[in-house]
Amino acid sequence: MLKLIKNKVLWIVTVTLILILVMITATSSDREEITFIEQITGDAFAPLQRGMNELTDYIAGFNYVFTERRHLMQEIDDLRMDIQELKIENQQLKEFEAEVIRLRQIVEFIDDSQDRYDFIPARVIARSPNNWYKTLTINKGAKHGIEKNMAVINADGLVGRVMNVSNNNSQVYLITDREIAVGSILQETRETNGIVEGTGDNLSLRMVNIPYYSDVEEGDRVITSGLSEIYPKGILIGYINKITTEPNGLLLSASVIPAVAFDKLEEVLVINDYAPLIEEEEGEEE
Repeated sequence: MLKLIKNKVLWIVTVTLILILVMITATSSDREEITFIEQITGDAFAPLQRGMNELTDYIAGFNYVFTERRHLMQEIDDLRMDIQELKIENQQLKEFEAEVIRLRQIVEFIDDSQDRYDFIPARVIARSPNNWYKTLTINKGAKHGIEKNMAVINADGLVGRVMNVSNNNSQVYLITDREIAVGSILQETRETNGIVEGTGDNLSLRMVNIPYYSDVEEGDRVITSGLSEIYPKGILIGYINKITTEPNGLLLSASVIPAVAFDKLEEVLVINDYAPLIEEEEGEEE
C-alpha cells in the first residue's frame, strides 16, 4: 500500500514538474530576461527536455525510415514486375525473330524451287505423344489439296509423307519411322543406290543394301533416288556417318544423320506436283 502511494506521489510530482516546465518555456519566450527560478528549473529539466527531443526525433526518424522502407519495397516489387514483363517481351521477340528467319528460309527455298515444285505450305499443329519422332499433324487437309502419299519437306530436306487426310488437317509419317523406306543415292557419285530406313530415333537413319564395291565415305550427302512415285529425285535426306560391312560381305550399310531437325519442325511444305530432273538425267546419260 505504501509503495502504491509513493508511486502515485512520484507520478504526480513528475507531471507537475513537466507542466511547470512547459509553462515557463511558453511564458519566457516573450521576455528578454528570465527569473532565477526559471533558470534553475530550466537547467534542472534540460536533460529531460533533451531526452524528450531526442525521443521525438527518434520516433520521427523511425516513422520516416519505416515509410521510406515501405515505399522502397513497393518500388522493388514494381521493378520485379517490370523485369518479368521485359523478360516475357524479350522471349516473344526472340520467338518472332526465329519465326521470321524460318519463314524467310522457306520463302527463299520456294523461290529457288518454283520451277520444279508446287508446294502447299503447312504448319505443324500436333505431335503424337507416343510417336514423337514418327508422326505429326499439319493444319492443311483435303480442302487445301492435300492427298495421301504426298511428299513432305522443308528448306533443309526430306521430312516424310502424308498418310492420313481429313478435310482440315493431315497426318504425316516422318522418315524416322521404322515403317518408312526411301530409295536413295549418294549425291557425289550418283552411282550408289540404297534404301534409307527409319530407326525410330530422330538423330539417326540407316542406309542399307549398298553394294560392297560402292565408293561411299563419311560425310557424303544422301538424296532421294526418284525411283518411287512418292519422293521426287534430288531431295536431301542426310549425311553418311558410319559405314559397316554386312555379315554376308556383299553389302554395306551406313548410319545417316538426318538433314532435318525433326524435334524443331514448325513449318513444312507438301509437294502436290513436281517436274522431273530432266537436265540432270540428261547429264548423267552423257
